[in-house]
Amino acid sequence: MARTRQTAPGVGERIQSLVGKDQTLEQFAQEIGVSSRTLGNYLRGEREPSYDFLRRVRTICGADINWLITGEGTPGASPAAQAGSTDQVAIPRCSFKPSAPDGPLTLSSDNEPYLSVPRAWLSRYLPEGARPGIMEASGDTMDPTIADGDLLLLNISVDRSAIKDGGVFVISIDGSLLVKRLQVTADGHILIRSDNDLYEQEKVTREFADERITVHAKVVWAGGPIRGR
Repeated sequence: MARTRQTAPGVGERIQSLVGKDQTLEQFAQEIGVSSRTLGNYLRGEREPSYDFLRRVRTICGADINWLITGEGTPGASPAAQAGSTDQVAIPRCSFKPSAPDGPLTLSSDNEPYLSVPRAWLSRYLPEGARPGIMEASGDTMDPTIADGDLLLLNISVDRSAIKDGGVFVISIDGSLLVKRLQVTADGHILIRSDNDLYEQEKVTREFADERITVHAKVVWAGGPIRGR
């Protein structure tokens, strides 16, 4: 974390006590599904923890909410949390909603932990410190790479600059959420493609992309039922 002010007594100290022995604050924030800045505000006593945060800590760490808020009773932490286990990461299920009526789509703040995976497995697909997310694919535009109903592992720490490296992204265009393959062409335009040949590709200018395309996440893994014989 960028700021290093002392942990506040009370709630801040109790949250700090749940961080694993070999776990960084950034890793703990990622595991709980909040930003490092938000966690830092809670630890320093600059903001009261939200109910959503407390509920996630209860679900993931097994901590008692009453103890977190008041200090009364026992931590109630699960054996894994008491042992400082950092082997599992809880990944929230992502949804994207308008930030205001008729506004652009943004990542919803009420995402619940959906899937826990070994940290070693997750590190194969996401760089250190990246925020993971899970969403379900819809439609056949990315067949055969991604099928309808597949689970998609997302890197939700990316921004528009990630397009230069190419790949499959979760984007929105004028409020429509899409999963598409993006590629920067030699002339500086952006190619928007479906892996399903039944759908035509589209080539747009950088100006169009800057004004009307929002990059929400990069798809780094997809999985679902075995298909075919």
